[in-house]
Amino acid sequence: MRSASAVLLVCDYSLAYLGGAQTAFVRQAQALASEGVPVVVLAPDAGELTAPGIVTVAPPQRGKIPVLDLPLLGRARDLEPLVAATVRRHDVGAIIVHSEFALASAALAVGKRLGIPVLHTVHTFFWRAPAALAPFAPVVSRVHSALTGIRGGDRYTGSHPLNNALRTMTLRIAQRADIVLSPSRHQAEALRKAGAGRVEAFSNVAQPLAIAPARTDGPLRLLWVARFAPEKRVDVALDAMRAVVARLGEGRVHLDVAGGTHRPVPGVTFHGPVPGERVAELMDAADAALITSLGFDNQPMVALEAFAHGRPVIVSDPVLATEFGDAALGTPTPDAEGLAALILQLEADRTLLDAPRAGAMAYAGAHVAAAHVKRLQELIASVRR
Repeated sequence: MRSASAVLLVCDYSLAYLGGAQTAFVRQAQALASEGVPVVVLAPDAGELTAPGIVTVAPPQRGKIPVLDLPLLGRARDLEPLVAATVRRHDVGAIIVHSEFALASAALAVGKRLGIPVLHTVHTFFWRAPAALAPFAPVVSRVHSALTGIRGGDRYTGSHPLNNALRTMTLRIAQRADIVLSPSRHQAEALRKAGAGRVEAFSNVAQPLAIAPARTDGPLRLLWVARFAPEKRVDVALDAMRAVVARLGEGRVHLDVAGGTHRPVPGVTFHGPVPGERVAELMDAADAALITSLGFDNQPMVALEAFAHGRPVIVSDPVLATEFGDAALGTPTPDAEGLAALILQLEADRTLLDAPRAGAMAYAGAHVAAAHVKRLQELIASVRR
């Protein structure tokens, strides 16, 4: 990629709502711009992103796909002229897609036709849907094929039919990219085994460091931040707190929950939906963040946010825990009993958090904007046309 060339970031998801994928997408755009790389963002509601050095292009929307809340942008072949015009107008030298639908497919096709390196960031290969919805798998496959124009390719077969259909969507987009980027090593391995091609483990970018001092008094404070979805398993955190309070009484351990609605759980404060700045305040007030998902998450953005504030994470998933090295504490078992046991240990001996806290700061420092952009440019340059 020529030094003056722009990087085009493409996403099918609306930027009006910042879920994990959108947050990673926006932070990558900001990181590139902060390092002097011209950035063009092509995504629904792209106007939500305003920052120096970033040009935004928002494709017209035709509605939304129910349940998924996915903007309906039309078919890939109808979006290719917009992508091609954007590439030429802004002297784009590389394309990075962050989704698996029509706009991503159009960008992949345009990149291949114009000889521009295209990278695909996979935010989750671990799509999970209730087995009871398995009969809808053929519908999902037909809709994805109609939107993307992709009618052939490998199929994922390791789960029930609907999960297989969802993961096949990701696999077929990934197989059309020059490089597949996986923010975690364990997802990278799963993608390679499925046949995704060249896959590189490449972390999302950490936000600028805002290290808060270690807490030295008061109760052990923990923070849970995630979507209120079954796969995030908030009930594991709540059941663990019930067990902890039953053992210690109230006042010695406290859990703050960002998002959701209030439930009468001892030792827990529900804050409801909160803006990013409030999450940062809650992070500073915590000793550690909880990640209670199991077999679902790739690289939760809350982990990177915690590390940037000098806070380690407590992780229920033993595979995910290995991603973060010394910055994570894995629970002895992935259930509420295992989480409660670890919380009781930490409440009895706060020094057990010292090494993870140091690991969190080291992890964040290694993944800030400058390091992220440098490695990204190396990967782009490694693509030969």
